[in-house]
Amino acid sequence: MAKISLLKCDDYNRVNSAVKESVNLLGGISAFIKPGEKILIKPNLLSPKEPSKAVTTHPEVVKAVIQLVKSAGATPVVGDSPGGDVRDIKNLWKVTGMEDICRRENVELINFESAGSKSFNIGDKNVNPVNFSNAVLDCDGIINVPKLKTHSLMLFTAGIKNLYGCIPGLVKVEYHKLASKNKDFADLLANIYTFFKNKIRFTVVDGVVAMQGNGPSAGEIRKMDLIAASANAALLDAFLLSVLGGDVSKSYILRKLNIKKEDVGGIEIIGSSLKDFNFRNFKFPSLTKLDLLPKSLVKMLGGLLWVHPKINEKTCVKCMLCAKSCPVEAIAKYENGYPRVSNEKCISCFCCHEMCPYKSIDFSKSFLAKIFIKED
Repeated sequence: MAKISLLKCDDYNRVNSAVKESVNLLGGISAFIKPGEKILIKPNLLSPKEPSKAVTTHPEVVKAVIQLVKSAGATPVVGDSPGGDVRDIKNLWKVTGMEDICRRENVELINFESAGSKSFNIGDKNVNPVNFSNAVLDCDGIINVPKLKTHSLMLFTAGIKNLYGCIPGLVKVEYHKLASKNKDFADLLANIYTFFKNKIRFTVVDGVVAMQGNGPSAGEIRKMDLIAASANAALLDAFLLSVLGGDVSKSYILRKLNIKKEDVGGIEIIGSSLKDFNFRNFKFPSLTKLDLLPKSLVKMLGGLLWVHPKINEKTCVKCMLCAKSCPVEAIAKYENGYPRVSNEKCISCFCCHEMCPYKSIDFSKSFLAKIFIKED
């Protein structure tokens, strides 16, 4: 029976003990790591945002995992590949707090892009081959340390989605183009997880402060007071989705991995009681309400039911990061200097929404989409 440890933690100043206890409940760090191994700690470092913004994994959670790896006699390294066109990796490390933590712990921070990459056929029908950073391939094992967040395209991001950062640089944007439909991108994420599954020692989810609404970068901050850990990232994702009020059967990723609602009921929960947490009224992305419609209805309505990104010129600073992050070049600078989206080219992957540092990407909806999608 799969085990998930849940620990209530209401402050990052106390997260060290919560993370360590969550792993102890699973059997202790020595059950997962051997002395002398090189272990990659893989946080979510989507973009250069301060830890308080709930966009990236908090550095105190990463520090706790670093210390656990050291206690097992192994060598920890830390790394991730940010999304879109984030090229100043040193600035990202500084802003997210990773530079300070790794310097104090005397741990190497790895640049996934400069480490080089290798290509693999992972059995994906749309993206073949898939490039992975040597930083991930060359380690003996991975500890997956995602942030608990919503995701406008995939509904939810935790353990499985976090592994998309194993792909270096702007190649990630290109793969969005090749797997542009929700189901196709979900298949790609599931195939990436399957490829690395045996290398992942365990997953620790940072949910002390999470993100709800239209995440993964422009949503609302929500305090969840949660640290969750498991050796099975897929079942951990399914469990968290379920307790937050989501429907496991509606998740394309979990369906691809053949995880069903009844599998969640078979998980052994250890640590804090579910009654210790407030999961009520968690807000999922508004766009995913379209996924609740019968597929036959969506197919019949065709081009009458659409959602595209729209630039909010009141908050836009004309940095053009949205254009650089668009896999199909659907965004260009307009006459007034602001970017504008070509709906004809747009594939609704919402990479621009994910990467905009100023939350300046709104959603333009067709008349029917406005009826079916109402913002909370």
